[in-house]
Amino acid sequence: MAASSNTFRLYLLLALPTLGLAMLPSAGLCATNEPAPTATQSANASPTRLIELRGRVVCLAEEMSQRHGASLPTGHEHLYGFKTSSGEYYTLLRTRFSEALFADARFREKELLLRGRLFPKTQIFETTTIRSIRDGVVCDLYYYCDICDIQSIAPGLCECCQGPTELVEKPLPTETKPN
Repeated sequence: MAASSNTFRLYLLLALPTLGLAMLPSAGLCATNEPAPTATQSANASPTRLIELRGRVVCLAEEMSQRHGASLPTGHEHLYGFKTSSGEYYTLLRTRFSEALFADARFREKELLLRGRLFPKTQIFETTTIRSIRDGVVCDLYYYCDICDIQSIAPGLCECCQGPTELVEKPLPTETKPN
């Protein structure tokens, strides 16, 4: 009996750290959608910065054509980016947190407040949180399935019942003010 007990203890000592490491990739994002630092990030001299941007989603190609005379072919493919209220342009990295900005035209009609990471020496922005500003009030934006009572960050069918989801724009508590 003692031998099997020792074998079990040895198994636990070897297996638990392995299981813990196996779960780390699934915990890549914490509750605030902020990405966890990676080993590569730690080695970089200039880490990414968390910032907040206020503005609108635009087609960068069309903006550059209007502002600087860039030549565009008829029926060009849209290259979506973000134009801040102060006139700065950022390229949006397409991730599961930013998918709605690319896939849902309603997001391009709204004034938005984006939070996320700006990568070093670039104007590339990784969105982690999307809010809208409606009549001066900051609103949460999410997709909702009223059958399953499930919220989602990306457009598409409900992950549970495969039914339709609706875009919800819900005002946040009044202590959340836009800049």
